[in-house]
Amino acid sequence: MFKKFLPQIYAESIYDINLSELEERGVRAFVLDIDNTLAPYAAPEGDERLRGWIALLRERGFKLYIASNNDGERVERFCVSIDVPYIAKAGKPLSRGFMKACEIMGVAPEETGVIGDQLFTDIYGGNRLNMPTVLVKPISDAEGKFIKFKRFFERIILKNRWGC
Repeated sequence: MFKKFLPQIYAESIYDINLSELEERGVRAFVLDIDNTLAPYAAPEGDERLRGWIALLRERGFKLYIASNNDGERVERFCVSIDVPYIAKAGKPLSRGFMKACEIMGVAPEETGVIGDQLFTDIYGGNRLNMPTVLVKPISDAEGKFIKFKRFFERIILKNRWGC
């Protein structure tokens, strides 16, 4: 029943993702979320550790793209700070943002991993397109009311899968 909401991989953080496993699955690119995935909610810019992780991904040959549901100004500032192309107001979980990212990176959806912290946007959106999905634990509890509301239902789904 909840299969489309379940990630293929769960990691504590982006830094704990087994990149070799994803390479073995044929992943050549990533669509990334910002808030509570790459940085705490509403952080204006990426930090040094994140820039190092981005550099590691590029050294390993991965292509990168950020798809965020946030507004353009906030997303642009963040993405410029880490030098990653982006789409703001991506409309996740709808396909538009994911497909645009794949098109720009020149990869097929099945070669593109989705990394995010929310089941109903990042994971569901990626799963709908048969993209490998990675759920990371949210970095911070500081979130908007609507996201906190959705977290209640996420916990129910995750508890059935991983006991989180």
